Amino acid sequence: MQKLSSARFTRPKHVDIELVAVAYRNRKFPVHVHEQYVIGAIETGAEILRLEGKQHVVGEGHLITLNPGQAHSNCSIGDEMLEYRVFYTPSELVEAYTGRPDLCFMTPSRRDLSASQRLLSLHRWFEQDIGDRLEQESATAEIIEIAFEDAGRSNGHVQPPQNVGKAKCYIDRHYRESFGLDAVAEVAGVTKSHLVRRFKNAYGLSPFAYRTQRRIHEAKRLVLEGTPLAEIAAELGFSDQSHLTRQFQSTVGISPARYREQ
Repeated sequence: MQKLSSARFTRPKHVDIELVAVAYRNRKFPVHVHEQYVIGAIETGAEILRLEGKQHVVGEGHLITLNPGQAHSNCSIGDEMLEYRVFYTPSELVEAYTGRPDLCFMTPSRRDLSASQRLLSLHRWFEQDIGDRLEQESATAEIIEIAFEDAGRSNGHVQPPQNVGKAKCYIDRHYRESFGLDAVAEVAGVTKSHLVRRFKNAYGLSPFAYRTQRRIHEAKRLVLEGTPLAEIAAELGFSDQSHLTRQFQSTVGISPARYREQ
């Protein structure tokens, strides 16, 4: 019997990280971002990661290493089931463990079979949600050490132009609301066409797509708090609950209801 696609989320008791274990065949994710560092490893199969105008083939034995806010798309390739395990790790947590607020992955993946196998083992252990606070925090320290073994690297990304930063701050403050491109362009002090081009160059997403991502990130938090889905949809500016569910499924990989159950 052919294995079915799945996505399983876990949140350990003592550490502020989120785990996901996925199995996909013929699955594509549109351009999106994560608020946290993405640290993971491929178990079987392969996928294509596209970001910053480049394409990366990531397969068994590879680590996945993405920075917070790094826009990317990904899709499974080949006939084999794509299975990978990922730790979503907040930047505040990484800073607390390393004392560095500026750490940055220089590549989205690297091949390291030993490190990959260790991350997969740690992920399976965390899924059981065993161990006390000291044990879970020690395991988290190991995950961060493996992921950033080439680090001590500061974030060398070029800062976006000030006007584009103002546009992003406006969306961060008002993403729950309905507003037009005029309002964002006025804050940035540029024309609408310049805003869209410069914003996408800086962040990898259009202003509209970025607002959608902010809404989905907030929806994840509200879903876990138990807020009714219809209420979440209304609060975050989705046209209705079905619209919320479609956008959530597209970005997160499972429905809001299933995400809440895990």
